[in-house]
Amino acid sequence: MKKDDKIKAERAEIITPFQDFWRKFRKQKTAVAAAIFFVILVLIAIFCYEIVPYGINEYDYSVPVQGPSAEHWFGTDEFGRDLFSRILCGTRISLTVAFSAVTIAAVIGSLIGLISGYIGGTFDTVVMSLLDVLYAFPGLILAIAIVAILGPGLTNVVIAVVIFRIPIFARVVRSNTLQLKNTVYVRAAKGLGASKWRILLKHILPGAIPSVIVQYSLSISGSIMTCASLSFLGMGAMPPTPEWGLLLSNSRQYFFTSLHYAVFPGLAILLTVLCFNLLGDGLRSALDPRLSEQ
Repeated sequence: MKKDDKIKAERAEIITPFQDFWRKFRKQKTAVAAAIFFVILVLIAIFCYEIVPYGINEYDYSVPVQGPSAEHWFGTDEFGRDLFSRILCGTRISLTVAFSAVTIAAVIGSLIGLISGYIGGTFDTVVMSLLDVLYAFPGLILAIAIVAILGPGLTNVVIAVVIFRIPIFARVVRSNTLQLKNTVYVRAAKGLGASKWRILLKHILPGAIPSVIVQYSLSISGSIMTCASLSFLGMGAMPPTPEWGLLLSNSRQYFFTSLHYAVFPGLAILLTVLCFNLLGDGLRSALDPRLSEQ
């Protein structure tokens, strides 16, 4: 073997999993751009009330439904409130609802998928059949039904999203569990007397984490759309909350006279959802060995 080949082989041996992930991820320009945009969104969500030029409920009846200008970059709403400030602060609401709901759903769904896939048999059949019933309903329709029962409000939106997202994570983790529970290292752990929980959490769950991360990113975009849709229908955020879907709903009667009122909240939803979809695709390509470059 040549000297250069030996050096390359040695470097390949000492590369860490994170370095391998980053090497693959950074080659995808759209995913990197989405990651940068995601960081910007998080910073806006954290510091929105410190950077906005106007208060989100600062009324100015002298400039109702005014178009974009030097004073109001995105224009104003029917009460003269600054749309730029309200849309920026709406970032915190949308991200908080989406991340809260998807995180809870990911934890519960992953545990259900782990336990069901590992135990198998009748227990697995019954559990997954119940989850399949939920999964059979379109997500938005199920969310509308749940919120209609519980009542409008962002807390109930979170509950609705959690309920219809749990089956998705459960199916993903169960699939990985079925593949991993008969591997050599899991059998070895059983032979050494490891407990079931140790096997599940230490030996099987790490193998399912890449799939969960990808599904998590993709679920964020869907949850933002669900939250905006429910608010648009009057079943989510309540006035005067500056939620993007509610802003779109309020802009309907001004659509043909003040287009800016609908355009900017719509763009906020579009760009955020696109960001998480592109980020999810990038994570899938970097984490899935079947899609990575040889």
